[in-house]
Amino acid sequence: MLTRIPFKVSARTARLIGRENVATAKGAIIELVKNGYDADSRFSIILIDNLYGVYHNHLNVNDYNHLLKNGITPTLLESIYLKTENGYYERTDVNIEKIGILKKELQKNTTLYIIDAGEGMTGNIIKNCWMTIGTDNKSMNYVTHGGRVKAGAKGIGRFALDKLGEQCEMYTFFNTEVHKDVDDDGNPSHYRGYHWVVNWNEFEGSNKTIDSISAELEGISDISFMDCLNDIPLTDNLQQLVAEQPVHHGTILKIKKLRDIWDADATKRIYDDLSVLVPPTESREFVINLQSLGEPSKYGEVESSFCDDYDYKIEAHADVNQEVSIRIYRQEYNTEALPLSFFNRENQKQYPYRREDFLRGFWETMRTFPQLIPGYRDFDTDGFLNRIGSFDFIFYYLKRSATRNDETRFFYRQCPYNLRKSWLDKYGGIKLFRDSFRVRPYGEKNDSAFDWLALGMRKNNSPAGVAKKTGGYRVEAENIAGSILISRVTNLDFEDKSSREGLQENKTFSIFQQLIIGIIKIFEDDRSLIARELAADDEDRNGATRDRERAEELAQKIIAQTRQSSLSDEKLGDSQFIDKSSANYQLRLLANINEQKTEEIKMLREEQRILRALASSGLMLASFAHDLSKLNDSLDYRYDKIKKLFCTKVNEEDFPEERRKNPFLLLEQAKQNDFKMQQWLNFSTDIIKKDKRRRKAVNFITYFEKLAEIWAGIFADRGIRFEHSNVDNNSMRVFEIDLDSIFYNLISNSVEAFIRSREQRERIVEISLHTTEKCFICTYKDNGPGLSADIVDPNIIFQPLFTTKRNVSTGEEIGTGLGMWLVKLIAEDNDARVILLTPAIGFGLQIIFPIKYKVNNGL
Repeated sequence: MLTRIPFKVSARTARLIGRENVATAKGAIIELVKNGYDADSRFSIILIDNLYGVYHNHLNVNDYNHLLKNGITPTLLESIYLKTENGYYERTDVNIEKIGILKKELQKNTTLYIIDAGEGMTGNIIKNCWMTIGTDNKSMNYVTHGGRVKAGAKGIGRFALDKLGEQCEMYTFFNTEVHKDVDDDGNPSHYRGYHWVVNWNEFEGSNKTIDSISAELEGISDISFMDCLNDIPLTDNLQQLVAEQPVHHGTILKIKKLRDIWDADATKRIYDDLSVLVPPTESREFVINLQSLGEPSKYGEVESSFCDDYDYKIEAHADVNQEVSIRIYRQEYNTEALPLSFFNRENQKQYPYRREDFLRGFWETMRTFPQLIPGYRDFDTDGFLNRIGSFDFIFYYLKRSATRNDETRFFYRQCPYNLRKSWLDKYGGIKLFRDSFRVRPYGEKNDSAFDWLALGMRKNNSPAGVAKKTGGYRVEAENIAGSILISRVTNLDFEDKSSREGLQENKTFSIFQQLIIGIIKIFEDDRSLIARELAADDEDRNGATRDRERAEELAQKIIAQTRQSSLSDEKLGDSQFIDKSSANYQLRLLANINEQKTEEIKMLREEQRILRALASSGLMLASFAHDLSKLNDSLDYRYDKIKKLFCTKVNEEDFPEERRKNPFLLLEQAKQNDFKMQQWLNFSTDIIKKDKRRRKAVNFITYFEKLAEIWAGIFADRGIRFEHSNVDNNSMRVFEIDLDSIFYNLISNSVEAFIRSREQRERIVEISLHTTEKCFICTYKDNGPGLSADIVDPNIIFQPLFTTKRNVSTGEEIGTGLGMWLVKLIAEDNDARVILLTPAIGFGLQIIFPIKYKVNNGL
């Protein structure tokens, strides 16, 4: 017979979702403060009554007697304190274990109050919502009567009380304009509030179920909310606050027998954490006030983290249409001092780099989600971009220091770096806020989630300075701060973890992280471009002078060393052989040094060429690692011999045509795989042959025919037709390894693009080359999908580390971002120009080599 049996919930569940689920006491307090916000309270007060709850190494007579009155034994106190004329002082020979025992006893004397002036709770709300584990009340009714979006949703936040202390009392008085209190029969009650008491220790023990544990509930009709407030040992500041703004409804939580020691350090940590609980804003619709009876004048209203001394600020708003309006503020530069020569540079004549743009102080732009993470839209078949929703992002960049040379070169404005450092140490990091409350632990100091966007890893992968000519600047995580504002109404995929320690890390959240990084990259590109132009302008204006100064210093140093050497030689009697103080000798010395430096430069360039070749080889292997992983490890051609051995025992015709049952067909497949492996290895090692690292005459027709042979296997596997018939029969003196690096990277990109393409058409890669009186013009084209439409500036593909190859699941960049950078770098190293073409279909590029490298055929 089928029987339906109910689940039983252990009483230990309360501990699991309370004391063990909430990581820290500060996390528990934040959860309870949220309850006040959700109740439409205009404030939340955290009062720590620790006057006699923490250990002190000196006590006056009154404090000592008060501890005796609170139950601390005279024996324990006398073992720790020595009586003097000025009170009681810690003994010099005190036993540390005794102090530990006293601290535990004192801990029981601390009481924690959390007070709000919200709408309070009726008896039915307490019974049906407050006492229900995992209630969906806030999930279903997520907007308060005052119009706030509620910060809570899981229905377990109140169990954070168990994290704080063993016993809890609640006095709650409901707003009669919002709630009507009725009894069990539905008749109006005469109560104005309720007193609720729970002992969390009752949930301990074996074989207890949750329905066997009860809390005490008593109606209140004879006292008011203000009466309860006046019974609390409020500080003078709180008494004044309550007197000026009387309240008639709200909730008081009184937590006793605390589980943590609430000394001065713990109180300060809580205050600092609360200062970043709500986002910085000028309008304060919800105020948090913390007071400690042990230090009544030290704390008060929690101030939010405003920042007005920044170098850069970004304000970004993303709407439901996936469009992001972005405003970038620049305060890093002394704009009035920027030289006119800087604004006369070619790049500075365009928006937003003109003088009027700098004087305005900000510039604006629009981006779509796909433009912020170019390349991902091609893979977003499940529509994760649509699931992100609207959000706001405020970003600050504050450099902690600057050298005197950089301040002069980049015209940085003067700023108090010591104050910046203190501010960043306290408020730094990108923090996430949902419906006006912080989502911990993102951006939290001394936490692994401080750099939850992995900006530090980006910086390590690209440690380029801000003014590096080839770009690649990435911001440091320790120099930024910011706030991201989301909502449970508009960002439905962002769900809390039950532990309240962050959001569930689903695919939507991963893509959201990449969007934020895309916005930050706009700042990085802007700052690095300006720095490069300022550095170039400084070099134009002052470079020659600095070079002369350096040359003079070097000359003086060499002359001084020569004179010292001459004196030494005179002592040895060798001065008659050579006059080391002569101008001719000094010139020869300078020439020798110059020759050594030239040789060093040649060696470094040679190393660079080898590194480029190795990088290109690595790119190829990485691009086709999937194909390589499918091939057999065997490299020997043994399959013909094995087949002959088989044929002496069996006939090939005896086996079925089905491949998996025919060993001859399987051998043939293995043989083909072996051939592919050899082909791939030849392809990988061909690029670093020794003869390719010498400059020699390279015939274009011969080179491209050999290129076609090397790539033939890949082209055949991918169904690509390679056209190179329109090539002039000319030769150029060049490092063949440079040509390999250029065309291997271009072809590799084309092959990858064809894989991504959804268009069904013949795949063609075409290379043509013709000669003019002044240059060789090499044109490279493919008919693939072309550059991503999400790329705002096509020339950004030549920047190092820029890639549109992304992880389908997370949106993270997985491409190296080096291929096109190498193409441009190597071309320019050969005095060539690289020009992007804009074909109607596919990708196109021209490389124009100067005619000076032309070599007559046959020579």
